[in-house]
Amino acid sequence: MGGPRHQDKTILIALIFTLLVIYCFYINQFYDFFIKLKIPGPEPQFFMGNFWEIIKARSTSFPLKAWTEKYGSLYGYFEGHTPMLVCSDPDILQDVFIKQFSNFHSRRLFPTEELGSRSINLSNAIGLRWKRQRLVINPTFSSIKLKQMSPLMNSCIDQLMHNLEVEYQKKTAFDIYTLYKRLTMDVIWTCGFGVDTDMQNNPDNPYLTHSLRVFSDDQNNQLLILLALLIKELDFIWIGLLAIENNMRYWIQKYLPFMGAYFDEEPSAWILKRVEQIIKQRKESDVQRNDLMQLMLESATDKEIKDSGSSLTHIGAEGVAMVKKITLKEISANIYLFMIAGYETTATALAYCTYALVTHPHEQYKLQESIDQHFDPENDCVLPDYDTVANMEYLDWFIRETLRFYPIAPVAVNRVSSEPFEIKDVGTIPAGTNICIDMYSLHFNQKLWGPVNVNTFYPERFRTKRHPMAWMPFGAGPRNCVGMKFALTEMKIALARLLKTYSVVKCDTTEKYFELKEYICIHPQKMMINLQRRDGPQHAE
Repeated sequence: MGGPRHQDKTILIALIFTLLVIYCFYINQFYDFFIKLKIPGPEPQFFMGNFWEIIKARSTSFPLKAWTEKYGSLYGYFEGHTPMLVCSDPDILQDVFIKQFSNFHSRRLFPTEELGSRSINLSNAIGLRWKRQRLVINPTFSSIKLKQMSPLMNSCIDQLMHNLEVEYQKKTAFDIYTLYKRLTMDVIWTCGFGVDTDMQNNPDNPYLTHSLRVFSDDQNNQLLILLALLIKELDFIWIGLLAIENNMRYWIQKYLPFMGAYFDEEPSAWILKRVEQIIKQRKESDVQRNDLMQLMLESATDKEIKDSGSSLTHIGAEGVAMVKKITLKEISANIYLFMIAGYETTATALAYCTYALVTHPHEQYKLQESIDQHFDPENDCVLPDYDTVANMEYLDWFIRETLRFYPIAPVAVNRVSSEPFEIKDVGTIPAGTNICIDMYSLHFNQKLWGPVNVNTFYPERFRTKRHPMAWMPFGAGPRNCVGMKFALTEMKIALARLLKTYSVVKCDTTEKYFELKEYICIHPQKMMINLQRRDGPQHAE
């Protein structure tokens, strides 16, 4: 016996079951993608694809390297049922990133990058919106602007040097990575927004603590992000739920502060709201500053911009109308991007440089000798500036070799094809294909980086001209990292001043192969060191 309610329940169960069967047949067809193209790769599991290997490794980059060793420089794997074409062949990469850029100008967006205005920043924008923003932002990182920012960088590094002296006086090991994070955030606020936060003396600064959480893998929304990756057809639901969760947390923090300890506001949303407040304050004031925010505000418009010539494949075409303006929402999104991307990546790169110094003391000695040649021994008050460090060739090689060994964010260097494209000896690859780089295999390719063994830390290998795609920590082509010169200048000034005064020394708690974690960036947990003053002659160990 069964009434109408029982019949309704039966119909509902049957409907759900039918939809699940249809969906299973639908996603199963994707697993033939690489088989049809005769491209090798690890065998995917139904629904998860090859995602279990990534989850178990808690990394994307390290499984890619293992698969490259097994399947070669071009292969495919699956995130859920999304095919991912992995490449470490520099000639193919040159086609993708440079020669055929008009077909590969788009990046793959991750679920959280599609939330609100985050989807329209320079990193995530596509087509003519990307090109228009790049035209506005590029001048900020010109050589002239970087020269003007050098004194501001040095003022922040003054505080770093003070903090290093405090640690030196303690005569105990300490985590210099923490100091680097405070420095890089301080530099961004000073050079980017003209704001003095005293962040290096305040480890509890909310901008610093929330930025730390952005790059932490213990955020509350991990399940929703995973679902958005695995069931992309319903990503509007998962992204909508993320947005609802963010708004709920914001509402609780604002109206029910006594519950704030249990419902922290999502860190990216928290930062973005504060950025919008800072922009509003700057607009309402008459203050004129020579920084990133000012440059963008001078190009701002309250009107909606419709990018003419919407064909994405003609992004490089001459004669396409281009308005050199940027909307207020785009300004917020890009300031957020600059704050987040410039903080963690540069601090992590400095930490890796320090690790290279303590594990290769002979290279540290050579680098110090090279740096000393650019300082006046009779005048310690003269600080290195943009021009000074631009002429420190060995320092440049050292940093580049460090980033060859330890690329910071390989997962962010990817492209999506707008149209079908040809790969020699493979055939036609469909439009919409995700292309990612196995950067570790590229950076440790003996043919590209020999004759000295690729596993040997050897900065002078950069004396020789290499394949233009052999080194890609900042990406490549027209869409490479817009802040690359800014980051390198900051790193060079900081390292030059550090090594002029101190030698960094390995301590008992420095791990030879210190544990690396990957969540957006690949980073160490800590960088524990001792300091020694350079009061007397230095000797290589």
